[in-house]
Amino acid sequence: MARIALLAVVCLASIALAFAAEDPTQSLPGVQDLTPANFKSVVNGAKHVLVEYYAPWCGHCKHLVPEYKKLGDLVQSDPKLKNRVVIAKVDADAHRSLGEEYDVRGFPTIKFFPRGKVPSKDTVQEYNSGRTAEAFLTFLKDKVAADAGFARVEALDSIVKDFADADDKAALITKVTEAVVGLKDEDKVNGDVYVKMMTKASEKGATYLTKEKARVDKMLASGGMAAAKYEELSRKSSVLGALLGEEA
Repeated sequence: MARIALLAVVCLASIALAFAAEDPTQSLPGVQDLTPANFKSVVNGAKHVLVEYYAPWCGHCKHLVPEYKKLGDLVQSDPKLKNRVVIAKVDADAHRSLGEEYDVRGFPTIKFFPRGKVPSKDTVQEYNSGRTAEAFLTFLKDKVAADAGFARVEALDSIVKDFADADDKAALITKVTEAVVGLKDEDKVNGDVYVKMMTKASEKGATYLTKEKARVDKMLASGGMAAAKYEELSRKSSVLGALLGEEA
């Protein structure tokens, strides 16, 4: 009888553990739990944020828990990702206003908020790829890799590729300034940054580009800034990379 009772206790404990492992409300290492109190401070454009909108009773949400936990661990163990990406989840059944703000109509819904952009319905992206940790990770790595090309202008890159070692920097600045006149919209904004950074490099000397890029990248890695400031620094880092001859 005692043995039967012990087996029953063990079985119940196993069931309880299994249930807990699939409880979407549980805290997961490397995953930020969002509420109305902290949503805007986390999803603020300073970092890429992947958010799962779940309901505690949702079967698909429960099945996603192990994969999301694995994703949190993978991101935290990657130095490049953990400084640029946040993995988060929100109980959109308890906090319906957070789901309604971004048109969440089913569970689980995965939304991606890109860094450098003020969070809004226009900038948020629906995640529609695989629901495994590996699929999430591939998606996020692609987004981080794309950051390198942000603010780059192909027509200008071909002109400035040898700028860092050029003897006649003034001639290249003139050439780029003339090319920027013909640009439009976002390319024009980015082109102005090219001219500004090239002019500063010409004035401040040979080490300016390398030192300034290291300083800007350090600020970006630290996070904790407004989205507009983050976009400004990201744009600057990208253009500095172009002037140093880095691949987009």
